[in-house]
Amino acid sequence: MFKKIIAGFLVLATTTLFGMSLSQLNSASKSELMEINGIGEVKAAAIIKERKHGKFKSFEDVQKVEGIGEQTAANIKNGVKSSADVKKVAKSTKKRATKSKKDVEEKVSKKRESTKKDMKEKAKKSTKKAKSEAKETKKRKIKSMDDKKKELKSKAKKTKEKKTRAKKTKKTKSKKKN
Repeated sequence: MFKKIIAGFLVLATTTLFGMSLSQLNSASKSELMEINGIGEVKAAAIIKERKHGKFKSFEDVQKVEGIGEQTAANIKNGVKSSADVKKVAKSTKKRATKSKKDVEEKVSKKRESTKKDMKEKAKKSTKKAKSEAKETKKRKIKSMDDKKKELKSKAKKTKEKKTRAKKTKKTKSKKKN
């Protein structure tokens, strides 16, 4: 019994010092959530409602809850209970947010540039491919036409040969009759 009390006290002290863990966030009651600065009845109810869809896997997931922004998520993560503590957290998150905005903007612009380049290269490749396919098709058509010409010539030659044979046969038959 004494060990359980000490363990409970240690858990409470740890959360007070280091903020709320994800497991605590996923199991905290409405009143426990309302102790965090920036969370009232409505936001606590929204968090509990969102938990019904599935547990929070990260503190970024908390920001998906309606009415909870970066600052409130930071307060939850750090277990901020008073407005004086909020100022400390706000400064650190603003710096991170400013850096991340610049990083995101740079990444987006780089991505756009690379996408443009990729699209140009794809267009060039597809144009080259279309041209080569057109050449191949033209070659195939020419070849098939040449093959047909050869076939027609050979048929004509055979027909000519048949006619000459037929003439010879007629001549020999007429000679035999005479």
